[in-house]
Amino acid sequence: MPGVDDLKYYELTRARLEHEDGLIVNRLSWLMASQSFLFTAYAIVTNGPVSPPAGRTLLLLQLVPLIGVISTAIIYAGVLAAVCAMRWLLATYRVRIPDEAALGAPPIFTPPPIRRWGMAAPLFLPAVFLLAWLYLLLR
Repeated sequence: MPGVDDLKYYELTRARLEHEDGLIVNRLSWLMASQSFLFTAYAIVTNGPVSPPAGRTLLLLQLVPLIGVISTAIIYAGVLAAVCAMRWLLATYRVRIPDEAALGAPPIFTPPPIRRWGMAAPLFLPAVFLLAWLYLLLR
């Protein structure tokens, strides 16, 4: 069975990296949509009662942050999995192709300092929401 030449391997790896990057974007969209919905629900519950919360209102004050923690944690796990997959793909790629310039192809990734800045939102935004929900849940 013939092997894949280096240029084809570059293209296949790049496609997989783009796929993982797309998954991160989708997961961040899910995060923002879910958090906006849950924070709106939490605001409605906290601003609704005139007297101290009791019964269903108290249950909702606990349930909404709990759902926020769980949904954020699940989405964050997906983001971290995609980041790990991208690192693994790049490491595997570098074993075979240490320098794509020899292929006449552009770099497969941006330089590490730029990439770190670009990954700040996917890596830290879920953590911010997770901390906010934990604060509200434990308060």
